[in-house]
Amino acid sequence: MRSLNPAELSGENVLLVAPHPDDEALGCGGTVRLLTAAGARVAVVVMARGDGGVDGGASKVSISKRQAESLRACELLGTERPLFMELESQDIRNAPAEAAAQLALTLKGQKFSALLVPSPLERHATHRACLVAALLADIAAEQARWYGYGVWDALPAVRDVVEIDITETRAAKTKAVTAHESQNGPRPLAAGMMSRDLAQAVYSRITGEEKRKAVERLMELDGLKLQMSDAVSAGDAQAVEDAIAAWLSDRFRLWIEALWTR
Repeated sequence: MRSLNPAELSGENVLLVAPHPDDEALGCGGTVRLLTAAGARVAVVVMARGDGGVDGGASKVSISKRQAESLRACELLGTERPLFMELESQDIRNAPAEAAAQLALTLKGQKFSALLVPSPLERHATHRACLVAALLADIAAEQARWYGYGVWDALPAVRDVVEIDITETRAAKTKAVTAHESQNGPRPLAAGMMSRDLAQAVYSRITGEEKRKAVERLMELDGLKLQMSDAVSAGDAQAVEDAIAAWLSDRFRLWIEALWTR
């Protein structure tokens, strides 16, 4: 698999779009810490309130508690102070175009040369809706690089996915995830993500020595962004969703051909 060196984005303005407080650490916390250490400015925007959490809302955690945890996580990762939009998850899912307008307003005209957004392979509906909102919002500079990260679903080892060696920042990532105390209580998220990152290093290569101790994966989404330019210009959320599905269908075909075509 191809690798991405976050030092390539030194001095750049990077935006991390997190659906909920904790996704900023879970999704690509190791990469983010490498970015900030390399001199990139990483802004974080958290779209949903997150007062339910991994327990499905059976015993709600306060918004202020979730935000305090996210503030601490971002401090550990070296990012800018996160911006909290405090939207209801259901509202983001039902009206991603409206969420996109609010996202652009929250960022006050800022443009970013690289964006970290939820992967289109996420099975969490709010995460997918946040991806649609980010694509619709006018927040990317010309020739911006788009990357999708996985939270609930690990990214496959395919041609559109790059790996980042986070061996030196895995401790910082684990501390950032652990800062979300309310979420690590019901379910050991920090341990689970640490195990995933380790597994992605161990099983990345079929043969040969593997010195990396932890790996994150990001999906390159520049082609997706280009393919849906008309839908984005029209502000049509359904057209964006259809374009994502069509792009994925095309990528699946190429992935299968790479595996089975002789």
